[in-house]
Amino acid sequence: MNTLARNFSHTFRRFLTASVLNIIGLAIAFASFFVIMTQVDYDLNFNKGYKDYEKIFRLEIKPNEEWGWQLWTPRPIAELIGTASPHVQAYAMTGWVNDNDYEVNGNLFNETTAFGFGDFMKVFQPEMIAGSTDALEKKDNVLIPASMAMRMFGSTDAVGKMLFQGKQSDNKPVTVGGVYKDFPENSQIGNHIFMPFDPDQDKNDWGNWNYTCYYRLDNPANVSEVEKLAFQQLLKVAPGDLREGLKQEKDNSNFFNLAPLSEVHFSKIGNKSASSRTTVYLLICVSFLIIIVAAINFMNFTLAETPMRIKSINTQKVLGATTGSLRRGLLAESVLISLIAFAASIVLLLILRDSGVQDLVTANLSLSKHLPLIAATFGISILIGVLAGLYPSFYVTSFPPALVLKGSFGLSPKGRKLRTILVCFQFFVAFMLIIAIGIMYTQSRYIRTSEYGYDKDAIIVGEMTQEARKQKDAVVEELSRISGVEGVAFSQFVLNSGDTYMSWGRGEGDKSINFACFPVDYRYLDVMGIRITDGRNFKPSDNGVYIFNEAARKKYPWMAVDMPSTPGDWNVVGFCENIKFSTFRNNDSTEPMAFIYVSKAKLWSYENTVNVRVSAGTDKVEIIRSLQKAMEKFTPGHDFHFRFMDQVLDNAYRNELRFTKQILLFSLLAIVISIIGVFGLTMFESEYRRKEIGIRKIFGSTTGEILRMFNRRYLYILIGCFIVAAPFGWWIGQHWLEGFAERTPIRAWIFLASFLLVSAITMITVTVQSWKNANENPANSIKTE
Repeated sequence: MNTLARNFSHTFRRFLTASVLNIIGLAIAFASFFVIMTQVDYDLNFNKGYKDYEKIFRLEIKPNEEWGWQLWTPRPIAELIGTASPHVQAYAMTGWVNDNDYEVNGNLFNETTAFGFGDFMKVFQPEMIAGSTDALEKKDNVLIPASMAMRMFGSTDAVGKMLFQGKQSDNKPVTVGGVYKDFPENSQIGNHIFMPFDPDQDKNDWGNWNYTCYYRLDNPANVSEVEKLAFQQLLKVAPGDLREGLKQEKDNSNFFNLAPLSEVHFSKIGNKSASSRTTVYLLICVSFLIIIVAAINFMNFTLAETPMRIKSINTQKVLGATTGSLRRGLLAESVLISLIAFAASIVLLLILRDSGVQDLVTANLSLSKHLPLIAATFGISILIGVLAGLYPSFYVTSFPPALVLKGSFGLSPKGRKLRTILVCFQFFVAFMLIIAIGIMYTQSRYIRTSEYGYDKDAIIVGEMTQEARKQKDAVVEELSRISGVEGVAFSQFVLNSGDTYMSWGRGEGDKSINFACFPVDYRYLDVMGIRITDGRNFKPSDNGVYIFNEAARKKYPWMAVDMPSTPGDWNVVGFCENIKFSTFRNNDSTEPMAFIYVSKAKLWSYENTVNVRVSAGTDKVEIIRSLQKAMEKFTPGHDFHFRFMDQVLDNAYRNELRFTKQILLFSLLAIVISIIGVFGLTMFESEYRRKEIGIRKIFGSTTGEILRMFNRRYLYILIGCFIVAAPFGWWIGQHWLEGFAERTPIRAWIFLASFLLVSAITMITVTVQSWKNANENPANSIKTE
């Protein structure tokens, strides 16, 4: 042990630069591996935290070809499937998840609330800390998660305690009937307040497609039988038009299916931004590529030290050290460096835990939550130490001592070829990732710079509270007083915040229409800068009218200004330009949509969002501070979450942007680690070819010619690696683009820029590293041999 410590200390000091670079490269690789694999673990284990998760299924349904596959279904269909077979043990119908204010002991909390029918938690079977899920069978009883109970009451012993919806003065109390253990973060059903619907709501309404349904089966193998029995029941009891459509189907597969809960995280149905298994597998590949690239560097550095260490090691053989003991010592040194790098990676993760690195993944980066992953990374560090040290330890002890001590040793062409292949692999990884990130960057830029059909850059959106909704005219007056505010309007949804909103179907037969529906107030189109192309804008006196987009008029040519959209429906008062109202995952230029305005007999409260138009040049930070302060007059202490539309877009594309950031970071790391590898290889090359360099200089070669000689070799390597890597980079980028209906073409400059970037960095590294030996006195280099 003392000999190992002495040899390691001597080697570390003698080859300080190489040792430090080894540790840095490996530490970065281990930390990157941990970060990426937390995301992989999050995705692959999504929805697997529920009891017997493999028995739970989600209903996916396709009402017609125009609507396509969706999650929303009417209550009668959901209940029919749930009672069609004894293999269904329980079913849960849930509606929208809303943000609501609750007052507890004078404190106001804004929490998400999920609604369902009856004891809809029987499907998910949460672990109850207090009370029972049966409490949901009672009116005005709720379930809350343990974390929420601690925030509100300071204890999980909260059964029987009361929450007040809105404010206590509104006199809308609900009683805590149970406290459940928080679901894992990677769960379909979040940690909400769970509240029952009115048991008679939509009881026999086949036309209100408002609910998402989940089923628990006794055995996953029985899912086909359940689907078959349910389809047969539907054929008997479904109303006219639906029954006639079902009769044309051979089985249920083109109308509905029950999808395993473990698979819905990767399903684009209902969530076009969902993760994909291909993306997860790409992340796994990237994580191991980073590890492999760092391990290659480690081996290259170790080999680069060989010419300088070979004499001292063989001197020890002459003095009595056995070949086995020398090899074990060298192997132990390699493992020790790798373990030091592992320890450094842990420190790096602790330092970066509260930095922007957390934004790269949806999983929690706390080390205590990923102990198996820490153990796996530790095992990988030992394996890399062994593999990186194995070949050099055998190689450096393989020469006869007499030959080495005379100075007549050389390194084999096979060893040189091996090191070149390893560096080629590093360049391949770097090129592939940079090309992919270039494609992702152009699409992200396309999303931000495209025309949206309204004044996106002038709009700030914020959330409304119940108190603010009751005083909407006062809200408009108060916000309009703020310097820089040009207009205020209300809407139910935020434009471009999601893939789907509220869908309406009206009419029947050849005069039926389906469209995305946006409830707004009469000021909305003016505030947003949306241009009317025909007819007029909304008036304050309107009550139940449409303004459709041009895509709707093209698809439904019978629609006209001052006429009902379909027989018996509301009037169309105007048409507006096609705007980008959802995301680039949809082609909104062909999708019918309508703004609706209802002033008197309102069907619902649509003032969920306040939209504020601000003048150009307004200080963004200051205007948001002023808006927040003004709104607190209506609900003191509430965060109204004001944000510009670029923040809305960031949230709408958070999965894609997160993957882009991941690939960007790890591309940069791959380049850094690859350049470290080039540094090691050129260090080896320069040391090994010192005599050749000296002879060339004696015969008249200039420093520039010698530097070109080194760079030429790497240029050929770079060209070859780029040709191989380009198709793989294109494939990764193309796969990512497939998630968008509107996308930018893949440009040739992306490939050229990636080649020039890596090549420039490599040439600079080679030139700097080779400069010393190229300028050395040739007499000294020849003498050393």
